[in-house]
Amino acid sequence: MHKIKPILITLAIMLIALTSLQGIVTAAQVKGIHKNGRFVFIDGGTKDGFVMGATVCIYMSPGKKFTCGQVHKTSDSKAMIRINREKAMHIKDGMEARLINEERR
Repeated sequence: MHKIKPILITLAIMLIALTSLQGIVTAAQVKGIHKNGRFVFIDGGTKDGFVMGATVCIYMSPGKKFTCGQVHKTSDSKAMIRINREKAMHIKDGMEARLINEERR
């Protein structure tokens, strides 16, 4: 009984950690904005789930959505998001970009 209890506690902690990290996996950061203000570059690519046509939202602070757009171009480690030109003027490097799960809509 003494050996089973630590194993069950460890498994419970691992399960909690995996479920809480699920939302973090699909997040990236803004690394730049195209000079015409139409595209935003992020440091997440196809390895992170940012595929062509996927919807990505940019957040000003945790939980405060600013704007959304679609992935226009992607590679393994970076992606280019097409967004509204007027909103692009307010986007700064380091803002969080999260992949929106289409099933939750």
